[in-house]
Amino acid sequence: MKKIVVFVICFIFVVSVKAIDINSKSGIMYNLNDDLIIYEKDSHERLQIASLTKIMTSIIVIENSNLDDYVTINYQAFNGLDGYALAGFKVGDKVTIKDLLYGLMLPSGAECGNMLALTISNSYDDFVKLMNDKVEELKLENTHFDNVIGMDSDNNYSTSYDLAIILKYALNNDIFKEIYTSNSYTTTNGLKFTRTIDRLTKGVDLSLIKGDKTGHTDKAGYCLSSISTIDDIDFLIITLGSKNANDYVIDHNNLYNYFKDNYSYKYILNKNQFLASIPIKNGKLKELKIYSDKDIKKYLNNDINDIKYEYNGIDLITKKIKLNDKLGTINIKYNDEILDTYDVYLNEKIEYKMEWYFKLLIIILPLLILFIIRKKKKYIK
Repeated sequence: MKKIVVFVICFIFVVSVKAIDINSKSGIMYNLNDDLIIYEKDSHERLQIASLTKIMTSIIVIENSNLDDYVTINYQAFNGLDGYALAGFKVGDKVTIKDLLYGLMLPSGAECGNMLALTISNSYDDFVKLMNDKVEELKLENTHFDNVIGMDSDNNYSTSYDLAIILKYALNNDIFKEIYTSNSYTTTNGLKFTRTIDRLTKGVDLSLIKGDKTGHTDKAGYCLSSISTIDDIDFLIITLGSKNANDYVIDHNNLYNYFKDNYSYKYILNKNQFLASIPIKNGKLKELKIYSDKDIKKYLNNDINDIKYEYNGIDLITKKIKLNDKLGTINIKYNDEILDTYDVYLNEKIEYKMEWYFKLLIIILPLLILFIIRKKKKYIK
């Protein structure tokens, strides 16, 4: 096996790279088109997560109920909620589970979370168990729940990384996505909800945020999850532990704008692009030239100035190698980081030169036949 550095192709772009940071304690950003993490800050640090807990609460309810079923609000829904945000439901209100979900997610109503938990499960603790069962199902290593609304608790915690996994999972559900991306909602009993972020923030641009869930407690600080679509690219951001509501929106806007301005999809491989040459032993042609059979695009910084192509594989083609056998791999690299790999196969028939002993046989065989014929004639006489 042999490594061959084939060549370098250069890109020149006008946008310069600049450092990007956030005010929040922890954060993560995904390019959802590629399921690619494009920004992280202490994303595996366990923190209090406030009402981002309600993302898990919501998806558990959606997966375990009929949203059109009616529920009558009781006193238990309000137990222990002093100081927490409420959606505005009253004891005795008869509303749908869907109404409660919107009340949980848009105005972040704590009574909605309690009522939903008691409706879906036999007990509050049974519902929390469903939440933690989902944690195990998603293989999250740094998340645990002990309540449904995000009260500060040493046993109710997560990380920006784990919350991104939970949110990505939830967004695969159309009902959750509809709720998450709604700006307002009117319940069956006439309550009008708007999203919390519109009430908490002042003088900041919210146009890039196409769906969100906010959270705030004294210990958690200000937490925010959001999604956006920019230039046909879907993004997701989680931030935890900001000092105020304006700052967490500024963090999200800065990240969205930074990647909008500095990153894009670039071709790192073009169809019919020359990649490598491999010598052929006794071939009619001295070497096999390898060309790509597809285009490959990657989401990259606009300042990338060189892409390298390295061939790793057999260094000599012989008759033992058959059509469609794998010859090796092209590593497509930037700054020693492998961006992608491209497998190389023998996809054309190789013509070989005649071996010397075959040439000799071609010369000798007619003479031998002639000799035998003459011998027979002499014998007959």
